[in-house]
Amino acid sequence: MRIRLGQLEALVWISRLGSFRAAARRLSLSQPAISGRIRALETQLGLAIIDRSQARPRITRRGAELVRYAERMMDLSETIEARLRSKSSLVGTIRLGAADSFALTHLSALLARLASKHPALHVELDIDFSSNLDRKLRAEQLDIAFLNAPQPDPAITIVSLKDIELEWFASPRMKLPRGRVTPASLERLPILTNPRPSHLYRTVLGWFGAAGLTPQRLNTCTSLSIMAKLTADGFGVAALPSALVAQEVQQGTLRRLASNPPLPAHHLTVAYRNDPAIGDMTEIVALVRDDILR
Repeated sequence: MRIRLGQLEALVWISRLGSFRAAARRLSLSQPAISGRIRALETQLGLAIIDRSQARPRITRRGAELVRYAERMMDLSETIEARLRSKSSLVGTIRLGAADSFALTHLSALLARLASKHPALHVELDIDFSSNLDRKLRAEQLDIAFLNAPQPDPAITIVSLKDIELEWFASPRMKLPRGRVTPASLERLPILTNPRPSHLYRTVLGWFGAAGLTPQRLNTCTSLSIMAKLTADGFGVAALPSALVAQEVQQGTLRRLASNPPLPAHHLTVAYRNDPAIGDMTEIVALVRDDILR
């Protein structure tokens, strides 16, 4: 005879509440019914899982091991029930990746809307460079990702969202000349950017490379927010998403540098795996388009 979920539920609630009587009330059963479930479970396993020698039942060492498995079974059962009862296909856990630029500007709003409209959904976040997110998505390590320039893949749907404008920024304390900056005028200045293999790294080197130049003092940082702080503190010039540092520009801690040629914009997309078992990812795409990027 196989172990039944009802037996495991009885064990878990005895462990949590400390008595057969309290577990019986929690499960709307009689105390003899709870006792019967535990006796049957012990008979099937051939071991004692509850020590009844004292006034209050005590879970044995092997019983405590079983409780951990039982709690996982109950969690899985609740997830299955929520998924099948929910009108939305977005329940359970999804693995969501986001590039730094999206995470710092739109992720909080997206998570708030998901929590409101899909309360049965749990999100595992992965913040990384777009190139790494693209690789993880194709390796089935992510379900959906907000990133730049994903590679086409028949197993993945890619939806265009918006352009992310990039501009050069520096601290007013650097006292750079007025007028448009060029690759030649920035070549010998300290440049802050993301490291390889980031899309921003390639954009910055490509901007200089189009003029046949290479920045002489290139410093890398994995975090856009830290880069913005270092730039405001005068440690270098950085290419940053304009929307990310709008407040710093308004406060006067960062200065926008017009450039010739302009920096090419990054194009934000959302890409998700074509797997019905994951859920309807178009619901997340619609949330971003209609509620967050409008």
